[in-house]
Amino acid sequence: METINYLLKSATIIDPKSIFNGKKRDVLIKGDKIHDIKKRISINEPYIEIKSKDLHICPGFIDLHTRIYEPGMEFKEDFKSGLDAARQGGFTGIVHMPGTTPPIQNSSDITFILNKNEKNIIDVYPTGCLTKNMDGKEITEIYDMKKNGAVAFTDDKKSIENAMLMQIAIEYTKQFNTTIMSTSYDYNMCNDGQLNEGKKSTMLGLKGIPSIAEEIRIARDIDLTEYSEGKLHISTVSTKKSLNLINKAKKKGIKITCDIAAHQLILSDDMINDFDTNFKIFPPARDKKTIKELIKQIQNGTIDIICSDHSPVEIEKKKCSFNNADFGIIALETTFPICNSVLNNHVSIEKIVELLSVNPRKILNIPHPKIELNKIANITIFDPTEEWVYLEKNIKSKSKNSPFINKKFIGKIIGIINKGAINLNN
Repeated sequence: METINYLLKSATIIDPKSIFNGKKRDVLIKGDKIHDIKKRISINEPYIEIKSKDLHICPGFIDLHTRIYEPGMEFKEDFKSGLDAARQGGFTGIVHMPGTTPPIQNSSDITFILNKNEKNIIDVYPTGCLTKNMDGKEITEIYDMKKNGAVAFTDDKKSIENAMLMQIAIEYTKQFNTTIMSTSYDYNMCNDGQLNEGKKSTMLGLKGIPSIAEEIRIARDIDLTEYSEGKLHISTVSTKKSLNLINKAKKKGIKITCDIAAHQLILSDDMINDFDTNFKIFPPARDKKTIKELIKQIQNGTIDIICSDHSPVEIEKKKCSFNNADFGIIALETTFPICNSVLNNHVSIEKIVELLSVNPRKILNIPHPKIELNKIANITIFDPTEEWVYLEKNIKSKSKNSPFINKKFIGKIIGIINKGAINLNN
């Protein structure tokens, strides 16, 4: 098969681990490797040129929380539609959540995920359930799944109620340096809750989800991690007090990391009007003060990662009453645009790349793909200054549950390069 050459013209390289970080260069890709990086490249062979007004490249984004409901619930999202959405969003890798039907909870399940997607341009990193059937009662065969390629273990949105079981899991996983990811909340305190507990929930007559439900569980999980001398990654943190607890734990030397979802930077509970179920998400959109706090905690390094928290929901579960609607938002295609639009006046583009690309790999022990000569090309291509509108007709996901349809963003994904292949967005 003939090798196709790709010439990225006058690209600003954003890669903190590269000697070319912050420099504008021509970059030539041949096959699956970076063949040349110079101020100006001339090539006599046939090539495809990629250019933009403000072309940027970085190590490919990895999403830490992607829900693709294959096997079992492909009507929400299957691998084809989910990975198409990931490509469109600039991700070269996704971390696959285990809440399928049946759930991903043994080594053969992990092998199925890997084999199914081996030839796709997107790297799919499977996670396994932390407890059997995600019911919080018995730990799964973690070591066998780890040996077969699982990168982390999680019951996804289901918090572990049993403190002893959680402590044993943290103790056990530290023996082979793997990661537990936990969405920490006390279910008993937010049972039947629909949105953030506050003025808006009172005004709409809907049961609220209080901040303390998250905060007391995060406090417990930090204490368990310290006691076990293990490590823990806390997912989609949503309150100021939670982040302060994590910040203090980090300063104390406890091995805690955390993420937020991109939409937490832009959605607040006061936006929930006319009972629009596209705003029904978990954790719930908090108030505007919390958004300011999230930005502050990104700046000070408390927040390690921004993810999509991609959660497709079929139309029947959104076109209904708010009480009966499912939680969730599709987000792979809007993660970078939200980050860039909201954060561009607060942090550098290098920081955004760190949150979307560098830190997910660091936490999951995945090698960093440097943008340097003779390295494997695993690259996200974007223009941080281009304005565009997110249209429903262009959504690649099977589900359309997004509050951002028809919204204008600053910062557009141009394409990705990975595994010797390229995908350029229209």
